[in-house]
Amino acid sequence: MRKYRTADGYTVYKVKKGRISYDLADKLEYQRAIEGLLKTLEDIKYDSVIFIFGLDTGSYLKALSEKLCSKNRVVIFEPNAEIYSKYSGSIVKNIQVVLYDRQQVKVIFNEIINSMNFNNLYFHGFGNYSQVYEEEYNELVENLDWSYINACSQLGLAHRFKKVFIQNMLANLKILNQCTPIHHCIAANQKIPALIVSAGPSLDQNIKDMLANKEKLKNYFIISGGRTVGALIKNGIIPDMIVSVDPVDANYEMMKDYLELDVPLVFYEYSNRYLVRAYKGEKIYIASLFSKTVESLEALRGVYFGGSVAHSCVDIANMLGCSPILFIGQDLGYTYDKHHSDTVICDYDKTLDYTANTMVKDIRGNLIRTTSTLNHFKKKLEEYIEIYNQISEVEFINCSYGAAIQGAAHKELLQVFEEDVFNTPKKPCYAHKSIDINSLEIIESIMDYLDKYSIKAQQGLELCEQIISQGENKCLVDVAEDDMDLQKILYIVQIVRAFENDVKSQYLGGYISCFKYDIKEKAFKMSAKEYDKLTSDLQHQAVAFKSYFQQMQIMLEEVQELAGETVTEFYK
Repeated sequence: MRKYRTADGYTVYKVKKGRISYDLADKLEYQRAIEGLLKTLEDIKYDSVIFIFGLDTGSYLKALSEKLCSKNRVVIFEPNAEIYSKYSGSIVKNIQVVLYDRQQVKVIFNEIINSMNFNNLYFHGFGNYSQVYEEEYNELVENLDWSYINACSQLGLAHRFKKVFIQNMLANLKILNQCTPIHHCIAANQKIPALIVSAGPSLDQNIKDMLANKEKLKNYFIISGGRTVGALIKNGIIPDMIVSVDPVDANYEMMKDYLELDVPLVFYEYSNRYLVRAYKGEKIYIASLFSKTVESLEALRGVYFGGSVAHSCVDIANMLGCSPILFIGQDLGYTYDKHHSDTVICDYDKTLDYTANTMVKDIRGNLIRTTSTLNHFKKKLEEYIEIYNQISEVEFINCSYGAAIQGAAHKELLQVFEEDVFNTPKKPCYAHKSIDINSLEIIESIMDYLDKYSIKAQQGLELCEQIISQGENKCLVDVAEDDMDLQKILYIVQIVRAFENDVKSQYLGGYISCFKYDIKEKAFKMSAKEYDKLTSDLQHQAVAFKSYFQQMQIMLEEVQELAGETVTEFYK
């Protein structure tokens, strides 16, 4: 690697890959590469996150810094280890250089990209980097797209289910003392094969294969989602565990004929409240929210949530110590041009959009239709498998006939049974009711939180209206520390921080996620170049926070009403 002076006065690296040498940017007109980067960043917002592929000699850093405000964050991925060694670490406070590594990229994207900023990301491949390091560039873009879709879907999920999440959470709180925490099942079935039963079109054939080897099933731990329980029971196959994480009432409808089963039901805070209440068998609790908000439950375990019940089933099987873990009915695509097995279709499906809008490779390498949601589930499952393939010896086998699942080689279920070497009988998960909480006290604390911040929101709103009505135009960085308007703004900010950082804000679930995103877009949207000016402008701040408190009041009133109705229905 050598550094050269460009025709327009910059410096550029020439690197060698194999026998060919490449300039990392235009050696004649380097300025064009810098202008291309700056053009990409023309409209960056005050909280934009910027990802750049390629640092080269760092000649663009000064111009880049001038585009940023203090809230921006820049991550530069450098694929050349020699260049990275010269600039590693943080160049300035909000510009960081990292050596390109596939796993590290995923970690960084998972840490940075979320439902608050996914629509405010910027990406640029500098100079000739996308051609010189094409494989790394394409891989980076693929991971960035995936992280964007994941964050976007999280906000969509919050918006769609925010109401039912509150209802289920409050109702299920009442049941916890009757439940066994999931961690009591750890290592209960070491080296026992697990069958994860999903509702894809392959399920019909998979069940036929199970029936042909029914005697062998006594050595397989069968984990079913709620939708597939009926298909198993009608064929005389009793699952060993039922996992229900879906929040909607349709999940109760799918299970209403099987509420008397002597099979443990695994649920979490947001599982459908009517199913959890009505189910007669043992219940096993997965901690997700309450372990973060209730001190006596902080040691409880959760499981992996990837959007589909299958993800949780797989993690539970892993927790049990099962291996191999076999996927049946896990098509993740429209095998036979069907979205589900014929045996599991229900009225709820008529309300859903099953339009296939993408293609993936199936187990034979042919293209198969699927949806963006199923493809999202596929990637989350592959992400999980990749992690566990690195840290444990658990084997994943795909016995379905739909999309290929990376990390889980396809094998016919009949072949698995033919090669069967599993002679150890499976064990049930025994009840261990160790939870002891006062659900009414927790609900009272939630209601107190809602009342407290309803009052705080009104206080903040009144202060904003005072500032606006007085019409004083002030720059807040120029006033004295004891300036009354500055003190009002500081108190307003204190209310906001206390509200959002209160541990009980987590009870608001999707409500607060949607609120924070919407209010940022409506009231606090500003460019990076305007950030210092607008955040020090008294009137602008007062107007923005007035909108914040108005929307905060609306949200809290809705949650209060919803909580009151749920408590009345389930506790009185």
